[in-house]
Amino acid sequence: MAKNKKAGASPKTLESYLSEPSTKAISLTDYMSAPASAFLRYVCDAFDAFEHCKNKFTKRADGTYKKDSDESLPHLAGAIVATTMGHFETYQKCLFAGLFERTRYFAKFDPTVVSKKLQNPTIDLTRFCAYRGVAAPVGLTVADALPSWHCAEAVNWHFKALGIKQDPFSNDDLAAPSVLWQFRHSIVHTGGWLTLPDSQKVKQLHGKGDQAIAFKHTFINALARRLHKLVKAVNSRLADGISPLLKTPVAPEVQADLDAFLFISSPKPVWLDAAQPADEDDPAAEPS
Repeated sequence: MAKNKKAGASPKTLESYLSEPSTKAISLTDYMSAPASAFLRYVCDAFDAFEHCKNKFTKRADGTYKKDSDESLPHLAGAIVATTMGHFETYQKCLFAGLFERTRYFAKFDPTVVSKKLQNPTIDLTRFCAYRGVAAPVGLTVADALPSWHCAEAVNWHFKALGIKQDPFSNDDLAAPSVLWQFRHSIVHTGGWLTLPDSQKVKQLHGKGDQAIAFKHTFINALARRLHKLVKAVNSRLADGISPLLKTPVAPEVQADLDAFLFISSPKPVWLDAAQPADEDDPAAEPS
């Protein structure tokens, strides 16, 4: 009998399976440079990955998906939703962090007043020590100390504490993040099951509780488009809100820095166009 060469070999550790990241990987530096553009890059990459799977999965002669394909796609969609909301949190935090750094451009800024409005956040020394030996953005340290990034209304208050009058998320915007954060919570914390109590936390999900979360195959398409619209609106309102707070006259280099930080680009620029098709659930209306 042939001797098993692997007999007695220690199993590989889980961390040993980490591989080199894709060249498309988005770094924290990318997020700190231009949060909206970094986030939308991820959104488009995730959309492309899902569409690639949709196109490669097996279908019947009539074009409908076979059973295995039909049941596999919702698993992928759920994973994308959970990861997308992780990126969305990073977008929000880095947007706040970058603007906090740029309060040095404001005509008036009282750290004591701001700290009080932010409910005197406590800086975690352990997290702070992780930045030893590197340039640690003050704003990111503050953002890490703030709670409630999963609540758009609370995020509005974070930004308003800096003196910005406009809510980054308008009343019309609040519904989508609330639904998405609940989806993410249920996927991550309750095994993809939308419990009845959780469904009752969000108005739009009333009557949809006590069932597994499963998305239609067109959901990632609709999600990607919706997030483009949301991010564009948030950044636009913040740009308008910062303008009256700046020292005047505004130095060209200051304006250039703010413009670069709040710049919005996307691999699918048509999704940033206000004239995009109203039917965002239409798989035929794909960007070029």
